[in-house]
Amino acid sequence: MGQMKAIYKAATRLFSEKGYRRASLQNLAQEVGIKKASLYYYVENKEELLYQIFLTVGERVQAQFLKIRREYPHPIDRIRRYIACYLSFLVTDGAAFQIFLTEKKELTPQHRERVNTICDLLNTLVREAIAQAKEEGLISKDVKEDLATLFIFGACNWAVEWFSPEGRYSIEEVARDYAALFINGLEKMRD
Repeated sequence: MGQMKAIYKAATRLFSEKGYRRASLQNLAQEVGIKKASLYYYVENKEELLYQIFLTVGERVQAQFLKIRREYPHPIDRIRRYIACYLSFLVTDGAAFQIFLTEKKELTPQHRERVNTICDLLNTLVREAIAQAKEEGLISKDVKEDLATLFIFGACNWAVEWFSPEGRYSIEEVARDYAALFINGLEKMRD
């Protein structure tokens, strides 16, 4: 593994376990087995590492959401797949995904702006699928797209606090049941 990959992997683990503020570059250097001063050859500062974690996760989720949008024209199928895709990152990139959900306030304003652009696109894609489902009469006309989108991401984001791959439910079961609860609720919703 290249030195930069080792640094990224160790930073992801440390930030996830200790929290961004409590993890130091000294901790990171010890973890990787190099001198703290040597880290600056690879990274400008600790926040730059955090930003790289955000970009890596955010761009991977974004790419998957855009692929789902292209490949699944039926809006209900897209909503199900968005939920499953988003939750899958709890398993495939658990530590980095946890950081993505909890440490945004630690980014510089310009880095936060770039990350918010990614998050806004994810929200737009889900809102778009919900709006299309309304237009096609697949869900209640009473559904407010913005609130429904916040509900989906809120439920999925909270899973980072309780989900464990060794737990009672697989991520596939969680995704299936979340989607069913959400979609069934949208179909039946009335004022």
